[in-house]
Amino acid sequence: MRRTLAVLALIVTATSLPGQQASFEQQFSHQELDEFIAELYEDYEPPVAEYPVDVYQLLVETTHPSGVTTPVRVQLFIPQTGTDAIRGSYLFAPGSTGLINPCRPSREHEAGIRWGLYRAHVLSLAGQGFVGILPDYMGFEDWNLIQPYFHAESEARLIVDVTVAVHAFLSEDPEEVRIDGGLADLTRVAAGYSQGGHAAFAAADRNDLFPAGLELDGIIGYGPTTAVDALFLEYSSVAPMVVEAYRTIYGEERFDPAHILAPELAESLAYDTTRQCVGGMQSYYPTKPTELFSVGFLKSLWAETLELTHPDIHAVMEENRAGLSGHRVPTLILQGTNDIVVNRFTQDAFVVALRELGSHVRYLVYEGARHDTRQIAFPRVIQWIDALSAGSNTP
Repeated sequence: MRRTLAVLALIVTATSLPGQQASFEQQFSHQELDEFIAELYEDYEPPVAEYPVDVYQLLVETTHPSGVTTPVRVQLFIPQTGTDAIRGSYLFAPGSTGLINPCRPSREHEAGIRWGLYRAHVLSLAGQGFVGILPDYMGFEDWNLIQPYFHAESEARLIVDVTVAVHAFLSEDPEEVRIDGGLADLTRVAAGYSQGGHAAFAAADRNDLFPAGLELDGIIGYGPTTAVDALFLEYSSVAPMVVEAYRTIYGEERFDPAHILAPELAESLAYDTTRQCVGGMQSYYPTKPTELFSVGFLKSLWAETLELTHPDIHAVMEENRAGLSGHRVPTLILQGTNDIVVNRFTQDAFVVALRELGSHVRYLVYEGARHDTRQIAFPRVIQWIDALSAGSNTP
């Protein structure tokens, strides 16, 4: 596969395909790209861009669990490789930002917020020759909806729909943006940080939903949080967002906040989780499980007896456990020993389970690293994807 040379330097609007709107945003030169990503790598050696990168914004239609058809904003980064082969495609699912429109990840660079510098991260890959795909989660473009946070089916549907739309855009649109074969001839990797790791593994569990030829070739997890019950205990302050999302999806008859949270927190849950983004949530909600959850729920959560004491809640949480379907997609997991969001030993157990179910897993643990391993692991990630592209099933 080779990138078709651009005939025009810039275009204002690309042709829209059914269920999709697309527009050109900007081009990053080598220098501009290096300057933009520098903040993300402030404590590490930053990669030096090999190619300038064109940026497009797509609005892709998907289906919210409420049944509403809703658009999702996607940032698409296309390296200007000239006649050189593009190295692969890299779809990145962001970490937690919040449930409502002002918290959409695509707003981060516009508002000068530092949630995770997700645009800089994907631009880092694009500057090395990868097609970069950075979607928001569904629900952010509609003020009547909230993000279906940690809802595995929605996350997988999002990644499938975005992959299909980007493939169509690159393979069918005007010559300025066309890549011969679209995504079909590229190594397709879904990566995710924290919550995004849950999304990437949810997509791997449902790899059969992708059209033939567009299935995922690899999964990368940066401190992935794949089990909701573990998240509730290890990083409790984000649990109310999960509870509110599941309440709206499954109804209170199956997922009642009053059976999970302390009474005063359950009473104002809908208001409190839809008036602030993740930073506000972390400041507002208790970090100690004993102060956040009801006594009965926490006791069962610790004892792993939710199936007996809260069967409906347990069933929902199990339904949204990600990664353990036996998908057999090659996997790279990058974990810090000082991660305060997902415990290193929780991640160890997940890796063991993945391997037992048939996935080849490259598991790299970084001594002293915290939750964000994207910077320290960057060179290894590039090597792993290149090995996957070279045909290795055990990169």
